[in-house]
Amino acid sequence: MILSTRMKAILALIVTGTIGGIAPLFMKIALREFSSYQVLFIRFGLAFLFVSPLLVKNIKKLTIKNLAYIIPAGLLFSGNVFFFVVGVQYTTSIVSQLFYLLTPVIVTVVGFLLYREKISVQRMVSMLVCFGGSSLLISRSMQGGSLIHSIGTFQGNILIICAVFSWALYAIYTKRLSKKFEPSLFLVTNFMTALLISCVSFFITKTSITSTVMQFIHSSFPVMGSLLALAIINSVIFFFLYQWSLKHVSAFIASLTTYLSPLSAALFAIPFFGEQLSVILIISAVSIFAGSYLILSEKR
Repeated sequence: MILSTRMKAILALIVTGTIGGIAPLFMKIALREFSSYQVLFIRFGLAFLFVSPLLVKNIKKLTIKNLAYIIPAGLLFSGNVFFFVVGVQYTTSIVSQLFYLLTPVIVTVVGFLLYREKISVQRMVSMLVCFGGSSLLISRSMQGGSLIHSIGTFQGNILIICAVFSWALYAIYTKRLSKKFEPSLFLVTNFMTALLISCVSFFITKTSITSTVMQFIHSSFPVMGSLLALAIINSVIFFFLYQWSLKHVSAFIASLTTYLSPLSAALFAIPFFGEQLSVILIISAVSIFAGSYLILSEKR
């Protein structure tokens, strides 16, 4: 059976949703020996090395006119990964992925505000359900206490929400550019932008790049393996598949990539990191899942 391009894109999204849920686990391991900006520098430094041949292929397309369109995409991309890697230190892997289910809600709101897209009654109800679930998580995390290993901290959850906003805006923006630019061009420029921003962080904090590279070479096997996985699996493979899928389906459908992530994260986070399920987490998760389902099941 020959699969249509649309079906291939959906299958690619399923893969990205699954491996996306594992990213917080790799980050938490890497953060045992490296700071957040060191993790980003190594991750996107390695990722950029892997895709550097694509830079030669796309060098003629990096005109001033094209860069005016591409750089904002790179900044939104970098905002997502920077907010996430800092925020995941203060919340759980499960919650960090659960908040990404709000992506369709944000896409809907932005579509209404910027492009006057209509919002149906079903979608309004689904947005309220999602908002209720996420608000419960945020308000309860403000109280701290024994639930910190289940729902994280207020600081961490707010940073993750900022990452989700960046991701949703990135999806909307790059979808409108996908007919003009190839996925490989976004891949190269996104990694380059994130790498440059991490270098600025090094300069501000007066951290030596050379010492960071040496630290990586002598890091423990789990940490080195996690950083390599972040660079290859969760950067090169993940973002190429996502960007390619975005070229063939809508930004709204592409938000499906987040649907499997919380389940993927829970599968590993509970046994290996001691993260806990709680009544608050389960109620919030059910609300957000239900709201997302109502959005995604709506006839368009």
